[in-house]
Amino acid sequence: MKTVSAKWAEFIRGVSAASVPPAVLEHAKVRMLDVLGTGLAARGLKVPELARAFIQGSSGPATLIGHAERVAPIDAAFVNATLMNGRSQDDFLQKSHPGAISIPSALAVAEETGRGGADVLAAVIAGYEIVGRAFIGAPNMLPKFRASGVAGTVGAAATAARMYGLDVEKTMNALGAAACFAHGFGQGFLSGTTEVKLNVGMASRQGLSAAMLARLGATASPVAFEGDVGYFRAFSGNADHAEAATRGLGEHYLIEDTVYKECPICIFTQTPVALARQLAPKIDVKQVERITLTAPDLTYTNPGFLNDKPYKSPLQTLTSARFCTAAALLGKPVESTDLYHQLDEPDVLALAEKIELVNRPEDRERLDLEVVQKNGTFRASGIEHDTLFPTRDKVIDKFRRLTGPLPLDTEKILAVMMQLERVDDIRALTDLLRTEK
Repeated sequence: MKTVSAKWAEFIRGVSAASVPPAVLEHAKVRMLDVLGTGLAARGLKVPELARAFIQGSSGPATLIGHAERVAPIDAAFVNATLMNGRSQDDFLQKSHPGAISIPSALAVAEETGRGGADVLAAVIAGYEIVGRAFIGAPNMLPKFRASGVAGTVGAAATAARMYGLDVEKTMNALGAAACFAHGFGQGFLSGTTEVKLNVGMASRQGLSAAMLARLGATASPVAFEGDVGYFRAFSGNADHAEAATRGLGEHYLIEDTVYKECPICIFTQTPVALARQLAPKIDVKQVERITLTAPDLTYTNPGFLNDKPYKSPLQTLTSARFCTAAALLGKPVESTDLYHQLDEPDVLALAEKIELVNRPEDRERLDLEVVQKNGTFRASGIEHDTLFPTRDKVIDKFRRLTGPLPLDTEKILAVMMQLERVDDIRALTDLLRTEK
């Protein structure tokens, strides 16, 4: 019987821009555009600047998006991942940020090896798939471990293995090594510290490193995932979901299930904000007596969801259900990163004090928001992430909005991205993503 890594490796090896349905290829281009836009707009933020300082002196063929430098591939993967995740506005799949982890790996190897857009798109599709399936096989990793760091490392290795054209055996070794390198937990979301953002960069870097080592001859256990002391048991406590991790592989592509973020906040505060915006025109905040937000268990227990004042950093506000819901009910500009730097905004904090958060363990999907005021009660309900499935037009509008102020040819980037499978050398894209300084 083939192992999990063998099945994944065969899929990774076989995926191509020509073999997937046209809709899947379109998803890959739109996902890349979205994540590139969030990354370019994060230029100058604290965590990406820390990452750039860390790799100072690196040189090589790979681009740092939004910057002039060319650096070693693993360094580019590290910094670009922190950029793409820097605004907390990148995409989301199976509790991970697949784009911020897979796309830097794909671009770095493409520039190193002189590959074109079709290979990059295939590698990105493979990366998203394995990020998702590495979580599906170990769903009990949450909330103890962070899926982006754990499943993401494996996905980055899958992406790089496809870009390098590794055979099945070496791809298995890359996946197994990445499983051993996987890491990450969420305490920083409670503390408002930087390590959880750097974790995304390290996941991309470690996954690429695993593929590079496998390319050189490093080996890994063929049962790295389902083995007695393998990845599934280490991170999830059992291997009960091993079969689910490969079920339907190649029949439905998980990149199609990816959601995006309109607001630069945690994925688990997006739906509360959407519900709050529905109710905002109907309520009078001066009359509000109490607010109840009822959420599924995985949402409620996500690190940061319960954050309350005093807030010490924007990471604490943008993950806080109370802060984000109150801001949206007040009609604040929730699409602006500046809002989440206003840690002591008095009207937001005052309304947030009236919000009770309730866990609903028996329902994994529905959120309910209830606002009780003196003259009546207002309610809104929604399914987690239902409002967040992207359309091509939404993503293009978001890309233009985020990159418009930057010294880049936004329209040319758009034109290249929408025809990326026809690009023979990825530098036709990455050169457009560089700036002079």
